[in-house]
Amino acid sequence: MEANNKGKISYALQSINIIPLLFFGIIILLLGTHWFTRSMYAEVKNELSNVSASLITMFDALYPGDYHLEGDLSYQLYKGERNLTNDFSLIDHVKEETGLEITLFYQDTRILTTITGSDGVRIVGSGAPEIVSTDVLLTGEPHFYSKTIIYGTSYFSYYEPLFAQDGTVTGMLCVSKTSKEVDASIQKSIRPLMAADFLLVVLVSFFTFLYTRNFASSLLQIHSFLKKVATGDLNARMPSSVLNRRDELGETAQSALTMQHSLRVLVEQDALTTLANRRSGDKQLRKLVTASHAKGIPFCVAIGDIDFFKKVNDTYGHECGDLVLKNVAARLRLHMHGNGFAARWGGEEFLLVFENTGPDRAGSILESLLEDIRNMETVYDGQIIKVTMTFGITPGYTPDVTQLLRIADEKLYEGKTTGRNRIIR
Repeated sequence: MEANNKGKISYALQSINIIPLLFFGIIILLLGTHWFTRSMYAEVKNELSNVSASLITMFDALYPGDYHLEGDLSYQLYKGERNLTNDFSLIDHVKEETGLEITLFYQDTRILTTITGSDGVRIVGSGAPEIVSTDVLLTGEPHFYSKTIIYGTSYFSYYEPLFAQDGTVTGMLCVSKTSKEVDASIQKSIRPLMAADFLLVVLVSFFTFLYTRNFASSLLQIHSFLKKVATGDLNARMPSSVLNRRDELGETAQSALTMQHSLRVLVEQDALTTLANRRSGDKQLRKLVTASHAKGIPFCVAIGDIDFFKKVNDTYGHECGDLVLKNVAARLRLHMHGNGFAARWGGEEFLLVFENTGPDRAGSILESLLEDIRNMETVYDGQIIKVTMTFGITPGYTPDVTQLLRIADEKLYEGKTTGRNRIIR
């Protein structure tokens, strides 16, 4: 079940983080591609317009005068005194240098061009697209087109109007570049952008995966800890890797640990004396008995009772009695420290368990404890109250906890009926 939850949590966290990242990467790529494409179009436009301006200047410098037609049967295109008809030398030279297609129009008719049809023949005499005639010849303004189809081939074209000396439009000069060439250039330039974008997404996704996996692992460890506590394991351990986190999960783990401690105190600790309560003492005893017999380690069990405690309550009140119990518990805790543990067994009765201790040493510790209690003074309402205790102690010779407790209790009873303030071994 936990593995299934781990898969669900990891998948959810990774989806929350990585899917938006992928969308962001795609958006960045699309925007970057769009921006770069527009930049390339602007660059192509500048390139074509510069070549067009240079060509017009060259024509004007080489052949001064206006463009005009002469002839009766077949018209010839002149510029000034120069017959340009079938003179392709200049535009062919420019094409060779730049790789661009050049076309010279008189009005909307191609007179000179470097563009050829599928048969290899120059397409002179053909007309310009209608939209070009409208945009350029009628307005006298240059225009750039990103998609013009000329004899089945798509071009990026820049059309520049040609003017006579009186300001009238006599024709156009067109400089073109195939769309295939431009698109190839764009794709070539975009590939590094795509690669960088992909690499960035992969790297960020990888580190996000590592973080979310660590996050999910910590979350599951907290869940596992709380589940153990909820089922009664108040000694469950929170992994230090989670406790050492410097984020909200680390704070949650600390809070869960504090909650566990509070529950342990509530469930296992006697509220008045702060010793282990009977439930906790019995649990610890059974655990120790099992381990000690499995490893052959000696131990002893004792039960003690405050002598004439009812008289203390009847004489001085229960508040005083509670103070006596606290003082006795403090002495028990002090003497049992490092030797085992003490628990409040009920009322004024206490359980003492001596770990890794034989009967002689356990008896010696108990004698010292009894002497300390004899000398203990409890001051209440200006009165000094002194008490004694009686103990019954038995070595842990059997793994039967019930029998050990019965023997210790019988010896306690024997001590009570034979004078109190003593230890019965």
